[in-house]
Amino acid sequence: MDSIPRKSIPETFAGADVFITGGSGFMGKVLIEKLLRSCPQIGNVFVLLRPRRGKLAKERVADLVQVPLFNKLREERPDSFQKIVPLDGDCSQLRLGLEDESIRRMVDVQFVFHAAASVRFDDPLDKALLLNTRGTHEVLRWAKTLSNLKAIVHISTTYSNPEVPHVEERIYPAKMDWRKAIEMVEKVEPEALNALAEKLSGFAPNTYTFTKGLAEQICYDYHHELPLVIFRPSIVINTETEPMPGWIENYNGPAGILSAHAAGILRTLFVSMDCHMNCIPADVSIKAIIVAAWKKSFSAKNDLVIYNSAAEPDKAMGYKFLYEESDYFSHRIPMLKMMWAPTGQATTNSTLFYLLFFLYQVIPAFFVDVVLRLCNMKPFLLKLQRSIFHAQNSLMYFTTHDWVFDTDNFRSLSKDLGEMDKIHFNIAYITQGLLEYCSLCMLGGRRYLFKESDDSIMVAFKRLKRFELADKLLKLAMFVGFAYVLRSYLPDSWLQREAVDGRLNEILSD
Repeated sequence: MDSIPRKSIPETFAGADVFITGGSGFMGKVLIEKLLRSCPQIGNVFVLLRPRRGKLAKERVADLVQVPLFNKLREERPDSFQKIVPLDGDCSQLRLGLEDESIRRMVDVQFVFHAAASVRFDDPLDKALLLNTRGTHEVLRWAKTLSNLKAIVHISTTYSNPEVPHVEERIYPAKMDWRKAIEMVEKVEPEALNALAEKLSGFAPNTYTFTKGLAEQICYDYHHELPLVIFRPSIVINTETEPMPGWIENYNGPAGILSAHAAGILRTLFVSMDCHMNCIPADVSIKAIIVAAWKKSFSAKNDLVIYNSAAEPDKAMGYKFLYEESDYFSHRIPMLKMMWAPTGQATTNSTLFYLLFFLYQVIPAFFVDVVLRLCNMKPFLLKLQRSIFHAQNSLMYFTTHDWVFDTDNFRSLSKDLGEMDKIHFNIAYITQGLLEYCSLCMLGGRRYLFKESDDSIMVAFKRLKRFELADKLLKLAMFVGFAYVLRSYLPDSWLQREAVDGRLNEILSD
């Protein structure tokens, strides 16, 4: 690699066409916004989107840029949105589902960011293979036709080999030949393939990690022909600084846990207090991805560099920390849409977890839905609890295991940056400490997930006090009721004997 790069990042991307898959996802949106805002002279930004709910790519892009994430860009460079070129296609299809005209338009693409993936842990194997594995192969096959290509960034995950507790920045042995996997998904009936999922995947925790691991093998086999890098983020969560602090659009990480706990809808957790949630802010990961592409543009083509974009041990969020501090966050930033007073239990005993979940979340949700029906309102809480239950089940492996991630390559990304690039592509993270960053995540969850304005916090404080009083009164009523029932069903002779024994004890003590 050249020790002194000739161009800054904005200069490198000036006039360069870019192709992005997964542009409608959380990371994809942040990537598009950052490229347009920090590389103002960039060429066309081709965004591949599949039709969804009757909307084609053009309509989906129009909706995509309306989220608050793009407010700063809308104020500073409103003309930048014209650089976005929506393309109808689908990464799970051959040739990415692209029409010939779309392929001709992208003949001058210089940078490719492959972020499309099925991130659901419970997806059937056939669906995950088509998108995560074959989709990666289709991207690389097409990229070989690009004569001006400078870099391809394949966005993977630090959990692509979850059976390895110490993850280095290197390729690990394949669990299966990716060619055979693609051949099977193309020829074998989905029902038969899914029935063999556990055996084929080597009993991987889920289809997501298995198929992402296969995608890395494809990159390894193509790295002699293409300027490839593999970028592995851990759990990508709220932006820390850019373009706005705390932005989030999913329930991953602390934002989901803390905001759902504060709303009183998450009261039971299946986690090990000795384990950690390794998270990285979205804006930090995206800046690092752009820097990685920039570095590859002037590096040796055939070297496959892998970046583990993960938090250092002192910045990984322990479940014990989140559990112990959850009341602090709930009282510092209460939720207006609170369903009950925040409280909860955590366990690694599956039987106890199912029991507590039924008592603390299912039963209350049932009664709330009954009340909503009686008031001619649409019930929703049981359905929500079903989703929470499935999510916790799919995450059990990850909330009871710990990993160590080597990050030497990731931390070295900023080494060759110029002075201005160090400002605009700074990858320092969680600079104010975990407590403040988690507060930012909580506030982001309140604003962007629960759609609650900051002006309503004082009202939420009053609501919290009422729910806490109601919770205490309910517990007192339940205790009195239980004592009354116990008193009613105990034999009189047993009660009389207890009274005599109590009197004797008083006399003896005197």
